[in-house]
Amino acid sequence: MFDGTPDELSKLIEPGRVHRRVYTDQDIFELEMERIYGRAWMFAGHVSQIPEPGDYVTTDIGRQPIIFIRHKDGTAQVLLNRCAHRGPKVCNEPCGNAKALTCLYHGWTYDTDGTLLDVSMPEGSAAHFDKKDFGLAKAPRIGEYRGFVFVSLAETGIGFDEFIGPMKANIDDLVDRAPDGEISLDAGIHRYYFRGNWKLQVENVLDSYHVPFSHASTVNKKGEQFSRREGDKEGAKVIEETKDKKEKTADAWKGRRSYVVGLGHGWTSNTELKEKERSSAAYDAYKDALAAKVGKERMEEILTPEFHNSLLYPNCSIMGLNMHVRVIRPVSADITEVTVYPVKLKGAPDEMNSANIRLLNVTHSATSFVQTDDLESFRRTQVGLQSLQSDWIDFSRGMGEEIPDEHYNATSESAMHEMAIRAQYQAWLQYMCEAA
Repeated sequence: MFDGTPDELSKLIEPGRVHRRVYTDQDIFELEMERIYGRAWMFAGHVSQIPEPGDYVTTDIGRQPIIFIRHKDGTAQVLLNRCAHRGPKVCNEPCGNAKALTCLYHGWTYDTDGTLLDVSMPEGSAAHFDKKDFGLAKAPRIGEYRGFVFVSLAETGIGFDEFIGPMKANIDDLVDRAPDGEISLDAGIHRYYFRGNWKLQVENVLDSYHVPFSHASTVNKKGEQFSRREGDKEGAKVIEETKDKKEKTADAWKGRRSYVVGLGHGWTSNTELKEKERSSAAYDAYKDALAAKVGKERMEEILTPEFHNSLLYPNCSIMGLNMHVRVIRPVSADITEVTVYPVKLKGAPDEMNSANIRLLNVTHSATSFVQTDDLESFRRTQVGLQSLQSDWIDFSRGMGEEIPDEHYNATSESAMHEMAIRAQYQAWLQYMCEAA
């Protein structure tokens, strides 16, 4: 039995390595659901998913089913999806619109802010029964930044401003691309499960080291990955030949940087592409629409993005190249659910948004050219971790080469190294020990 004391937990994380039990042990997983997913700030939804009063989306924060809903007064609410009477989920559909929320079991009805409105056959209620004591529970804390809504299921802990502050620029980098200054996540989803621990996907988001190898099938004979943005004629240079005709990771790819800012958050620098040559009918129309709103100079700044992949630890990733938001939900120690939301840029021509969604289908659906490689890597890792060959997983690449970055107020290192993963485990240990 793993009790999860700080002393026990500290023995699992050493400089440059982590014990394989953090991926395989169900007792550790149970503690993660309580101490990380039950306390940290989690992405719950985007306001564009619930534009009108009564609009709702159902999802889960770890194991906690929630209702993300627009109340009559226009506020976004996050309610726990459990009837206060006998416990069934009140909303079973993935999304919809409701003037009130009614439990199918005994007909208790709730307002869109969780207030209990009506009890069927109230004459049978106990003498001490008071409706005000039986509303749907709310997420204890909620925060919003530029439409991104996060919740914490704990009454106390770090504040939302402290959590989101270091990552505001990453969200701005994405949202500022919209001519109207807003994005929407209302274009459907990709949702899939993989056989592996949730932390494998979290680590992978900021791991540039794997790309030339895991995604070799996406690279052409010139060493360039296929085009992954509307208007690009080619993708990033990933592989190049040495003087003796052998293949190696391209210098341009090795020049990418990783950044960390505490709490497990981090990002990788933008992929080096030929920005000035980017052109297509849809992209050119989009540039015109953006320039009309923000001016040509600002448009040029926006369209030279700084961030490739960003991670808001522990459950939310923002991809700047194939624009999407990815949400990671643990199911068990060896099963993880991933939901991918395509990003639409408000004010952009429909052709541009359609092109972005089409490219996302090609890259990050469960049967796409890119994501399938990662999921197979996760599956093989989870199987390999059953081996008794060694109890330790190595993350030591680049240890001691971290440098401060004054521009971002961050710590930086080559994206071919594993600084970002080490930072994630520092956050993991902090969350797990603070709640012990």
